[in-house]
Amino acid sequence: MGRRHSAERTLIFILLAGLIFSACSTRYTMPEREDAVVLRTPPEGVPQIGAKTVSHPTQSPSPSSSLLIVARLTESAEGHLKAGNLDRAFATAERAVRIDASNPRLWNLLARVQLRRGNVRQAEQLARKSNLLAKRDASLQAENWRIIAKTLRKKGAAEAAEDAEFKARAFDAYD
Repeated sequence: MGRRHSAERTLIFILLAGLIFSACSTRYTMPEREDAVVLRTPPEGVPQIGAKTVSHPTQSPSPSSSLLIVARLTESAEGHLKAGNLDRAFATAERAVRIDASNPRLWNLLARVQLRRGNVRQAEQLARKSNLLAKRDASLQAENWRIIAKTLRKKGAAEAAEDAEFKARAFDAYD
């Protein structure tokens, strides 16, 4: 009797599972009449699968307009830094870096913002990045070495901070 009862339960389970899964399936039905089929073209500008696409080159800003944008962003970031709006200063300077990543003054600006925020590790790394790019700008390199010295002092590395100050004075003398 136990086996029969178990077999009935199994059969009921299978039937219920079949009903549930069949309810989830969808059926495709053909239109009853051929004239009921309406062919629609997709709206213009929507890509077609398998269609040939014509790529339009994106226009990048001209070098002169990029310089103007970077100058305005830098000015804005400097203003935010002076006003103490450190988050806005950093975000604005980051936007400028995305446009001109080879500009050492922008990396220096990011370093100054991070130093004011108290993020000494980031400030040090950003000042070092600025120094890598500022090959011919002794005054900027001196400023970067002073930032590095401040960060090293805050980290408790007094001797390394003195070395950084020495480098800053050497660049000041060179300038």
